[in-house]
Amino acid sequence: MKATIASLVLLIFSVAAFAHHGTFVSYDTTKPFTTKATITEFHYTNPHLQLYFDVKDDQGNVTHWSGEGPDPAVLVQAGWGRKRTQTALAPGAEVTITVNPARNGKPVGEINKVVLSTGEPICGFSGARESCGN
Repeated sequence: MKATIASLVLLIFSVAAFAHHGTFVSYDTTKPFTTKATITEFHYTNPHLQLYFDVKDDQGNVTHWSGEGPDPAVLVQAGWGRKRTQTALAPGAEVTITVNPARNGKPVGEINKVVLSTGEPICGFSGARESCGN
């Protein structure tokens, strides 16, 4: 009986962990794209950073995007604490961003890399490893 209860608890927690870490299910990592964007909002929160940004097409039409980043601890370890990151990604900041888009076609994605208008990458995103010396 105890083994059955323990197995059931383990199953419930492993399903919850898989559901939370469904990045490869939700986002298409085979189709990353890079674009210029304007930051509209940024949340330095657990379990993942949330970045909201606008992208203009060639006709000037704006699409509002939201993106999920890594755990803030990853950025802290790379030297990008809360204050530094919030200052760099303040509303109105112009960036070049690489995103793994949502598989469902909505303007949502996993943020792979963010480069500031100065050319400096924000270290801690998976796509910035080479330019950050990681």
